Amino acid sequence: MKFSMRVREWILVTLVTIAAITANLPEPWLEAASINRNLLLALLALTVFIALFLYLKFQFFILVVVLAIGANMPSGVSESLGISTLPLVIAMALMVGISLINYVVDLLPTGLEEKPKEQSAEGIKALFYAIEKGNLVYAQKVLSMNFDPNLRAENGYTPLMYAAAKGDAKMVELLTRNGADVRLMSAEGDTAIELALRIGSQETANILKTARAEQIAREEAAKAEAKA
Repeated sequence: MKFSMRVREWILVTLVTIAAITANLPEPWLEAASINRNLLLALLALTVFIALFLYLKFQFFILVVVLAIGANMPSGVSESLGISTLPLVIAMALMVGISLINYVVDLLPTGLEEKPKEQSAEGIKALFYAIEKGNLVYAQKVLSMNFDPNLRAENGYTPLMYAAAKGDAKMVELLTRNGADVRLMSAEGDTAIELALRIGSQETANILKTARAEQIAREEAAKAEAKA
């Protein structure tokens, strides 16, 4: 979805650029190529109009349209109303310019993007050690190093499964806050919730159920946003 949107955006940018450059070619060149300048300007205006409609917020779009109408009023009308068109042109250019700057800045990396988790077997071993000792501080330190908490140990357990099987509610809560997937299953087909219930840790199971509901809600919201 995002890729197709980017393609459409670059098509619009390309069309605007080609139309703008061509419309400013010398008249003899246009006549030699049998190009009607007025038709080209109309195409340019239509393309810009579509771009503004697609990528500006509706209120912003309406304001730009109003400014464009005001800036292109016949001189007789503007003089009778006591309106100078120059400030309107400047305001319209500024608004369009700001929207384009915001769009470009949004495309550039900021360094704040979420980084992919490190696929580290050593990180998982360190997490299992922290869970075995019940050491939340050490577990938090390991997780802060961006290790993927959903990798499995040799026994097929993820750190979350191991913490659930021990009934360590605080450790389970820490892991779910740091991206541990509640719905993964062990080699035997058990989820972390089932492992917690098996040892009678209702508190741990409740934390896991809440985390699972939140995880599902986030995924549904992401799907809805992708379709928008």
